[in-house]
Parts: sequence; C-alpha cells; structure tokens
Amino acid sequence: MTDKECELTYKGKAAGDKVLSTRPKPLVTLKSVRIDAPWRNLLISGDNLGALATLLEMKRAGTLKCADKTSGVRLVYIDPPFSTRLEFKAKKNQKAYDDKLGGAEFIESLRKRLILLRELLTEDGSIYVHLDWKKAHYIKVIMDEVFGEENFLNDIIWSYGGRGAKHISGQFSRNHDIILWYKKGASHVFNQLTIGKRVPKKGGGFKQDDEGRWFKTSPKGDYTDESMKALAKQGRVYTTRTGVMRVKYFLKDEGEYLIEDKLVGDVWDDIPDAMHLSESEKTGYPTQKPEALLERVIRASSEAGDIVLDCFSGAGTTLAVAEKLGRRWVGIDSGSLAIHTTEVRLLTIAASKSLDEPKKKYAKPCRPFDILGELEHDHAGCAGQKTAPKVKCSYDVDESSGECVVRIERFTSPGSGLKDMEALSSVAVDLNFDGEAMKIDLFATKEELEKNGFEFRFPVKAVKGEVLLAFADIFGNEKWFVGELA
Repeated sequence: MTDKECELTYKGKAAGDKVLSTRPKPLVTLKSVRIDAPWRNLLISGDNLGALATLLEMKRAGTLKCADKTSGVRLVYIDPPFSTRLEFKAKKNQKAYDDKLGGAEFIESLRKRLILLRELLTEDGSIYVHLDWKKAHYIKVIMDEVFGEENFLNDIIWSYGGRGAKHISGQFSRNHDIILWYKKGASHVFNQLTIGKRVPKKGGGFKQDDEGRWFKTSPKGDYTDESMKALAKQGRVYTTRTGVMRVKYFLKDEGEYLIEDKLVGDVWDDIPDAMHLSESEKTGYPTQKPEALLERVIRASSEAGDIVLDCFSGAGTTLAVAEKLGRRWVGIDSGSLAIHTTEVRLLTIAASKSLDEPKKKYAKPCRPFDILGELEHDHAGCAGQKTAPKVKCSYDVDESSGECVVRIERFTSPGSGLKDMEALSSVAVDLNFDGEAMKIDLFATKEELEKNGFEFRFPVKAVKGEVLLAFADIFGNEKWFVGELA
C-alpha cells in the first residue's frame, strides 16, 4: 500500500520516479521565423513523452521561462485522444492520427505525461485536461494521484449541443465534454470572467432609474453598512417599499433586450462545437476545437507573456489563441498533418478568427517560432514522411522589377489519388539557407498561389546565399529544393 487514501491500480503502472527519469530526446530545428527575440515559441514534431522530458531539462537549466522570469509553464491545456479506437482523417482523407490505445494502456500513457506536465508547471500554474464521458472518470482518479485531490478546482462541462445519440440507441443524447482543472500548488492564476447574456426587457423583473438606466437587484448579502454607504454614493442601492436595501446591477440597453453580465460557471453552454465554426476558422483537421473555448481557458488561467503548453496540439487552436492573446507558447504533436496545419495557421493568423484583445493587426509572419523534430531532416526529401511530393517548377529573373519569378508547373502527391495541384498546400522560402534550419522569409498558401497562376516572386537583392524552396502537400509532406540563383 502507498500513503495515498486511494489510487487506481492496473497492470503496467510505473513508479513516478521512473517516469521522471524518462530520457530526453534531442530536438532538431527544422523551421523557424526569421525574427530575433528573447523567447522563441516552439512547435515540436514527435512523441510528446521524450519532448516533455527535454522541456523539463530546459526548465531546470533556466531556459523555459515566462516573461516575468518565472521558471516553467503557467498553463497546460491538453485535448488527448479519447480512447475511441478509431483512425481520424481530415477533410480530404488525409490521415491525422490513430486513437487505438484502450483500457490500462491508455490510462498509463496519459498518466506518464501528466507526471511530466506537473513538473513543468510553475508553482502557481494549472492544467486543463479535456476528455469525454468514456475515460474522464478514470483520469479524474489519476489526476487526484498526480496533482493531489486538494488541488482539484473544477469539473467543467462543455455543453456544446448539436450532436448526440439517436433516440433509437436507447440512451439520452450525449452533448457534452468534460474538462478537468487542477492547480499545482497552494495558489494559482485565476481571472474571473463574465459573459453577456441577452435577455428581453419584458417579464424579466428589471427596473429603470430616474436617469433611464436599466438595472436588476440582489440582496445585500455580506456587504457591510460602510460598503452600502459607498454603493449608495454610486447610485447602486435600491430601497424596497418595505425599507429593505438591495444592491443595484446596471445592464446594457439593446432595444427590446438587455445585456446581463453573468459570471462564468462550471457549465459552458454558450460555445458551440466545431461544426458551427466560421469558414475562416476551419482548418479541416478532425477534432478541432473552437477558438472561443481556448480563449476562455487562456484568459482565465494566464497573463500576457506567460507560457502556454499543449502537447497534443492537433489543429493548433491553443497555439493560435495564445499567439493572439500575447502569450508565449509550446506545442507538440506526432502527426505531420497536425504540424503542417498548425504551421499554415500561424503563418496566416490574420485570416483566423479575431479576438477582442490585444487590439493589433497580425501580419505575416507572426511572432517567432521554431518547428522542431526528433530526427535529422533530409533537405531534398520530405519532413517526417517517407514519400515526398513530386514537384516541377521553373524560374527566371524579371529584369524590370528585379524579382525572381518561380512558376509551379506540376505538383502531385504520390499515392494520394489527387490530380495535379489538388494536393498542394503551401510554399515557404528561405532566402539565405544555412544548411540546417529553414528560416521562413516568404510564405504563400495554395489559395494565394492559385490567384497568381501558381506563380510567386521575391526580390533578387534579398538573396544572401542559397535559396531554399519548401513545397508542402495537404498531408504534411514536403519537398525541399536548395540552390543558388544563376
């Protein structure tokens, strides 16, 4: 027996100290954005267990820090596989990932990662684990073991609606996910959030004051007499006919409706699922989560400049929202499609759903990031895949404009069954390739290329050495060409 009051026991459960001795894996830089900064956001390609061990070494070495110099990660959000035993594919039948682990194997796999994530957190950090009805209750017990039952904060219900079991299945429809929220230590970052609820004026029990402002009231509660006097000076005290004092709360007027600010609770029923995303936010990656969901998590549990980590980053929603909200971030995924989807999303972040803060424009490229992988990269082949795309292109120099003009004449992805150009996703250019890491100077999506007849340009005078062209398909495979302008 251990000193825990209760724990989940199963075959293959490793000791915690053994998990913490997981060997770090060397990470090889594949890509980065050419901007100098004290912190470079990390997008890591490969198994997250070894990558987390490497990040833990970085924390111990003092190189994994939030903007306020606090060592570690302030916020972790993960949306791991749900043990569905299914293979997930994207909108064009690209393989995204396998969710084949089940039973004790699934539980132990996630537990090992949770132990490392706990160590990566700052002392006032917290973690959100997004699950569904099948495994959430097992993982709740595991998280009580790893983080301590006393550090359990909320069992958040994301009631997204719009889907569920049919009536003939003999059960109530399933329209929610479960998000478990734990803190690491005695204190944690928390910013109380409110949402505006639109309610009709008629029949709502609302009142108007002499200035025409609409308000509702609530009992005095714990307010002291001194506090009530202060509120009275602000015009926020309402006295009933029987002489009882109540506190006024003003509401925004919107025609026949009022906007009532309500504290966000532990049931989130105001955020629809990914089926209702706008076209600009959709990536085509399966199991994508809405930016509104991650915006709430990140706003609530971090501040600008804090590091946000997602080690099952998938479509990159956590990273995109963290970027927009001015957070530092680290993302990890083992799927080449996930890495490529995230890369395109970050480099075209202006086209993604806009958030209210900070009020600034996001131009390409976005803030610095590195894309890291576990294996050496074959510059002439494909990043993380066995089959590179087939590309035929030509170039010449436009003397009148001083630009190099590159034309894509043919692009196919072997074995995909897609016709010429259908599998093309993007092109990235490094105008001074150093032979190791690709630094992205120019980037274009298929849509942008198609508008220009699959032609793109760059100024000849900007070329400082060898030019690297990286052509990517929709599966995340890449073909790299390196050479000098003749």
